[in-house]
Amino acid sequence: MTAMNKNVLIALAGFVLLTACGGGQAPAQVVSGQVDHSTSYNVKARAAFKRGDWALAMKFSSEALRLSRSVEDIVGTATNLVNIAAIYRARGDSDSAHETLRELFNPVGIPYPEGMLVRGALLKALLYIDSGDLNAASKWADKAEALCKSSRCQSISGVYNLKGRVLLLRDKVTESLKYAQKGFSSGGGSGGGSESGNSLRLMADAYMVLKEHAQAEKFYGQALELDKKLGLPSKIALDLLGMGNASIGAGNHEKARQYLLRALDVSKSSSVRAQGPSEETKEEINVLLKTLEPAEN
Repeated sequence: MTAMNKNVLIALAGFVLLTACGGGQAPAQVVSGQVDHSTSYNVKARAAFKRGDWALAMKFSSEALRLSRSVEDIVGTATNLVNIAAIYRARGDSDSAHETLRELFNPVGIPYPEGMLVRGALLKALLYIDSGDLNAASKWADKAEALCKSSRCQSISGVYNLKGRVLLLRDKVTESLKYAQKGFSSGGGSGGGSESGNSLRLMADAYMVLKEHAQAEKFYGQALELDKKLGLPSKIALDLLGMGNASIGAGNHEKARQYLLRALDVSKSSSVRAQGPSEETKEEINVLLKTLEPAEN
């Protein structure tokens, strides 16, 4: 796997767990109590997931799923299936993640809401990107887009970014840029959240492939400003790493070294496992820094 592809996976890794709201058909007072308990476990699972405590996140999500099933809370059940699959992915267990999502797309008498199917399709695409099966990833990204458009879901910017990322991995750079721009516009532009940052990073990565290093540095820089506002260490490190690579491509090695030193500082200073840069990012930063060291006489 190339360095860029490794960082693609890192950039796509931040699949935040969802918190369910009740949507079952049981009597209101029963649903309310069980859903409240399920939601409480969702909140605990989300916090554990953010800390990188996969075992505790799985424990809480499994209990939330049990409670949702007990009252046929369809939305809650779907939410927890997606959450559990996301935890399996974070643990590197893609087979279990796929098996968990199977129920979502092959329900027995219970049609799950399209909004949750979008999240499931996005996760399926990510799993296939992880394994390098870009044809399957493209299929599931297309499915996510179709479901999102038919249900008018709120995840369209993320869908566009994922489609753009798959296109870039398949060397369809021009099409990738178009989807990145769509993702940026639908995500709120420069005033948007993390998906706007993902769109900007995707644009920068595409310009790197085109060897338009000045444009790449510009968009990495815009992503950096947004990610700093949002307080996202892993994304900040990726932005600085990208700026370093763009500067190397442009022949400005001293500037690149400064960006990479900043990226390294972010890596060392991040204490939260799930939010900090991955080992692959740290490794690439260190490798690039070594290549920029002055040669000994």
